[in-house]
Amino acid sequence: MLLDQLLGEAAGAGGNAGMTVYLTTTFKRITKLGHIRLEAWTASVDGRKAIVRGHLADGSGATCIEAEALFIMPRSHVGTVNESSRGEIS
Repeated sequence: MLLDQLLGEAAGAGGNAGMTVYLTTTFKRITKLGHIRLEAWTASVDGRKAIVRGHLADGSGATCIEAEALFIMPRSHVGTVNESSRGEIS
C-alpha cells in the first residue's frame, strides 16, 4: 500500500497522475522494525503512460523492497497536473 501510494504520488508530481494498471514488488530482504525510507521516481513516460519505480529501505539504507508500476492518465486529465518528477517520504 505504501509503495502504491508513493509511486502514484511520484507519477502525479511528474505530471502523469493516473490509475494503477499494475504494481510489481520484489522482496529483496527482510524489513527490520524501525525507521524506513521510501523513494520513487518516474522512469519513463509514453503519452498518457508512466512507468514509475521505487524502493523501500530499512534504517541502515539497505533496499528491502523494489517496486515498479504503470500508471495511465485519463484523457480528461491530460495537461492538468504539476511538473516535478521525484517523490520521497522519510
